[in-house]
Amino acid sequence: MSVTAVISAVNQRRIQRALAWLEGRVPAEEVLIVGATLDAANELARRVAKERGAAFGWHRLTLSQLAAAIATPALAARGLIPLSRVGTEAIVARLVHRLRAEGGLGRYDAVSATPGFPRAVAGVIAELRVARVPSDVVGSVALDLVPLIGAYEAELAEAGLADWPDMLMLATEAAGRAGPDRHRLIGFPMLFLDVPLGSEAEVAFVRALATAAPEVLATAPTGDEPTLSRIRAGLGMQIENLDDAPLGDNGIAAAGTGTLSNLQRHLFNEQARPSETSPDNAVEVFSAPGEGRECVEIARRVLSLAGRGIPFDRIAVLLRSPEAYRANLEEAFNRADIPVHFARAVRVRAGSLTRESDRWTTAANVKLLLPPRQSRRRTSLGRLATRTACTAWLSNEAKAFSTPCQFNPLREL
Repeated sequence: MSVTAVISAVNQRRIQRALAWLEGRVPAEEVLIVGATLDAANELARRVAKERGAAFGWHRLTLSQLAAAIATPALAARGLIPLSRVGTEAIVARLVHRLRAEGGLGRYDAVSATPGFPRAVAGVIAELRVARVPSDVVGSVALDLVPLIGAYEAELAEAGLADWPDMLMLATEAAGRAGPDRHRLIGFPMLFLDVPLGSEAEVAFVRALATAAPEVLATAPTGDEPTLSRIRAGLGMQIENLDDAPLGDNGIAAAGTGTLSNLQRHLFNEQARPSETSPDNAVEVFSAPGEGRECVEIARRVLSLAGRGIPFDRIAVLLRSPEAYRANLEEAFNRADIPVHFARAVRVRAGSLTRESDRWTTAANVKLLLPPRQSRRRTSLGRLATRTACTAWLSNEAKAFSTPCQFNPLREL
């Protein structure tokens, strides 16, 4: 079994390594491509198929889709029904209401009537369960939380429901099982394309998949330290830094030293000092009096880039506050006669802007990426980004936007 992880601060270097890995596969060999989003996995497979003419047996899934597919036989055998995140919050809200009436919330009783309390408790329960924290450990830190967790788990058992931690547990058990009844997706060469690992349960699932696979390649941004630490500790993968490779090594260009490269490498890296570089117009910061004028300026810059020969499908706009900008940006693009494709389901995390800022999705037209409302962070940098439009372009960078994908069986199965 060959297990390798490659990292780079530059998206294109990771993508090129993944492309080279796929191009080296035997024709018609079944391969499992796991992307942080399905669009990222599909786009990578399309790029290789375009060069080779055709590709057969390449299965493209997200980690949550793969876990759901592998766990489905076990769910059916046990008579369990997948539970979405909305369903989890609904169950917790009912439990909070019941326990508050019974006086069983302890110190949480004072805030239990606030609108956001059930959702916050649902998030805490999900994180503790997916991290596999024992009840006695939870009780030693937050004793009043134990009854809520116990009531939630009892509710799942009584209703025959399986939430995301249960799905991961069943999928891990199925992935580690050998024999003729093993799921058909287990045992193929695997490519993990910038898949973030946010919990011990996800690490255990990936470990079981990697153990059964003859060859595994995983890519990750250099700035995604939580995933990298779990790869080192939980998976034991050899990590290769592509940014240390010399120019032309394995057909992969060396990392750049311009302003965009400095931004990618050092925006959230407080330990390293960025190297000094001369202005190269790769990153431009501007402000305007109001969202409408900002969107007009963005449209002008898009037209300017197109006038230099950059296709519209190589240009993207990332918004932090889509509810404030989408209508204005759509109007500005329509007035400028710019074809645009709007996409939602991009999750930006405060500690991993390196991942988000250098990975864009290829689309038929200019692609507008809208992060979900609950993912935004009220940081000073974020507030600045709300009023300041930042346009960065990469003529040879930036494709296949990959982001964490939350489990929702109603959407993904």
